[in-house]
Amino acid sequence: MESSELYDKLFRIPLFTGMSRDELERVVSRTCFDYHKVDEGEIVARQGERCGQLMLLIDGTLELSATSEGHIYEVTEWVHAPAILEQATVFGLNQRFAHTMKSTTQANLITLDKTELLKLTTASFVFRLNIFNSLATALQKQQQELWATCPASLTDRVINFFFDHVTLRYGHKVFHIKMTQLADQLNDRRLNVSHVLNDLRDKQLLTFSRGRIDIPKLEALR
Repeated sequence: MESSELYDKLFRIPLFTGMSRDELERVVSRTCFDYHKVDEGEIVARQGERCGQLMLLIDGTLELSATSEGHIYEVTEWVHAPAILEQATVFGLNQRFAHTMKSTTQANLITLDKTELLKLTTASFVFRLNIFNSLATALQKQQQELWATCPASLTDRVINFFFDHVTLRYGHKVFHIKMTQLADQLNDRRLNVSHVLNDLRDKQLLTFSRGRIDIPKLEALR
């Protein structure tokens, strides 16, 4: 990949937003970026494996799948470049991948191990500020959700369940879950959940079959 092309792609990733061209060139020259070319269908990482590194998707599309405890249900979504992957698992108590990631196209990734990430954070004020801002924003959103009003209707509870179990709150999502299991998760009756899903299907917001709920645009549910 040409240097100018790489810089253009990095500028589109939020962690590098606000850097000057000169600073980005200096950062790239002094930081050990590991570049990976991934073929279509290749597994990039598996849920539960050790992470401890920052992953950046700079080209292509990845399929992200996460399975619940006890393997009761699974959620699949797609992330398109440019994107930051598994930022929350680089440090902290649980440094394991939260998703299994598979490339659905040819893709290019950059990984930064902890040592290089710490060096980069120390060397660049802009990068350091961007990381702090992204982590603080994520924490603030979680706190706001904890104090949000409980949904009054089952429809809202179903929709909240969908939003609470994805990484990106927009785009195409597939929930591999039976209606009885969804009803159990919501502490309600299967028949009531069926009515909600049928209503959402009638509004062309989702489709469902046995053990599968397909949501073309999650953001449309709001």
